[in-house]
Amino acid sequence: MSQRLSTLPVTLGGLVRIQPLASAARLHFADPQRQVEHVVLAETFDRLRRCAPHVLVVLHDAAAAGGWSLAAALHLAWERNVSAVVVSRAVAGAAGAALAERLNMTLLAIDEDPVDVALQLAGQVSAPAAARAMSQALCAERLAEQTNVRGVLGVLNTELQNVPVALVIGETGVAGRVAALQDRSNGRRVEVDVQGPADQPWARLVAAVPANSETAVEQVESLLRLARPSLQAAWAQTRLDSTVHSAHEQAAFGLLRRLATEPAEDSPPLDIETPSWSSELGWQVDGANRAVWLTPIQPSGEPSEEVTHLVRAAWQRGRAHWPFVIDGDSWISWHSSEDPDDVAPLRRAVSAFRDSAEAHRLVIGVGRAHPGVAGLMRSVAEARLAAHVARDHGPAGVQWFDQVGAAAALAWLPTTEIAQVADLCLSELMDARDRTALVQTVLAVLDCGGSLSQASQRLGVHRNTVLARLTRARQLGLAYDEPEQRLALHVLCYALSSLWAQSTTET
Repeated sequence: MSQRLSTLPVTLGGLVRIQPLASAARLHFADPQRQVEHVVLAETFDRLRRCAPHVLVVLHDAAAAGGWSLAAALHLAWERNVSAVVVSRAVAGAAGAALAERLNMTLLAIDEDPVDVALQLAGQVSAPAAARAMSQALCAERLAEQTNVRGVLGVLNTELQNVPVALVIGETGVAGRVAALQDRSNGRRVEVDVQGPADQPWARLVAAVPANSETAVEQVESLLRLARPSLQAAWAQTRLDSTVHSAHEQAAFGLLRRLATEPAEDSPPLDIETPSWSSELGWQVDGANRAVWLTPIQPSGEPSEEVTHLVRAAWQRGRAHWPFVIDGDSWISWHSSEDPDDVAPLRRAVSAFRDSAEAHRLVIGVGRAHPGVAGLMRSVAEARLAAHVARDHGPAGVQWFDQVGAAAALAWLPTTEIAQVADLCLSELMDARDRTALVQTVLAVLDCGGSLSQASQRLGVHRNTVLARLTRARQLGLAYDEPEQRLALHVLCYALSSLWAQSTTET
C-alpha cells in the first residue's frame, strides 16, 4: 500500500521552491525527486561520515573551510548517498560545481548564515505537509499570474519537473509536453477533467508519473486541480480575444471580396486599390497572393469555436502574421510575395500543417499567385476548387491548382445526386455484383480515349479482361461507345467511381 501524501517526505524539488533554498544558487541540481528525510548541520568531516542516506547536509565551520574541504565533503556525501549539499556561496566555486556535476551530487550555494538555514530546513523537513502546502500556495500565485494556456502548462511542468503534463482537447494535445500522452509500459497516468461553460466537459489535464518517480500521485493530482481555475480563465480570455479578432477578420475579408466583385464604375477590376485598413490587420495584399483553402473532408456546417481555435493555432504556428479567415465550413489563408514563383514558404507551411490536418480530417487546396485584391479573390476560388480535388486523397490531402487546371470542374460535380440517377437508368448494372469493376473499366477506357491497351495498363489487367468487361457492361445497359451517350455515361461513371472510392476510404 502506498504512503499517504501527508506522511511522505518532502522532495528536494519541493524544498528549492520555497525559502530559504528558493534564493540559493543551483551549482548542480541532480534529481529534484530525491526525498529529504532529515537535515544535518555538519561542522566536521566525522559528522559527515555518520550521515544516513537521504539527508540534506548543510556544511559549516571546519567542513566548509575552503575549496579542498568542499571537495572532501562532496566525496563523503556521495559515498553516504546524501540527497544534497548546501554550502556558503563564499566557499563554493567553479571547481566545486565541476566536481558536483561529475559526482552527480546536488550542490546549492547560499548567502545566509548556514546555521539559520539549517534550522529553517529542519522545520520544513519535519513537517512535510506544511512545506508542500507552502509550495502549493506559491504555485497557485504563479498560476494566477498566467494570462494564457501555455503559461499555465509551463508553470505545471516547471513545478512537477520530471512528470510531463499536457492539456488535451478531444484526442489532441494543445499545450504542454507531448511526453505526457505517450504510451508507457510502466508508470501511471493521472487525468483531471477541466470544465468549460455551463459545466460542460471541455478538456483534460494529463500527467504521466514515471514508475521510478517518488512524486506521489496524490500530489500530482492536487496540482492539476489547482491549475483548473487559471486554465478556465485563460481559455475564456483566449476565446474572447479569438472571437473578437475572428469577427473583425471576417468582416474585413467580406469587404475585400465586395471590392473585387463590385468594383467602382471608374475603376477596372484589376486596378482595385488596397484599403488602408488591411495593413492594420497585418495583411499583405498588394503583392502576388497565393491563397490556401482548409476544409473538412466531409463538411458539416460551420465549425465550432474550439475547432477553429485549434486549427488557427496549428496553421499560424511560426506564421502568426498570415491571415486566417473563417468562410462557411472552411478557413482561408494566403501568402503574399513580390515574387509570384516563390512557393517555398507555402510548401513549408503546408508540410508543417499535415499532422494537424490529419488529426482534424482536413484537406488543403492551394491557388495560383495573382496580384492585388482581385487576384486574391481569384486565387481563393482556385484554392477552393483544388481542395475539392484533394478530397480524393483522403485526410491531409493537398492539391495545388497549378497541377489541376480544368480538371477541378469534375471535383465540383454533385456526385451523390448524379450517382442516384444510375439507380433509375442503369438498374441492371447497379444490381450486378461486379458493378464496381465494370464501372471502373468503362471509366478507364473513356479516360484513355477508347484505347483498350492504355486502359488495361491503367487498371493492371490483361487487354482481354478489359474487352470482356466492356461486353458485359454493354449487356447491362452501359453502352459507352454510343456517341450521343458518351459524355453522360462518362460523367456518370466518374460520379459512381468517386462515390464508391470515398466510401471505401471512410471505411
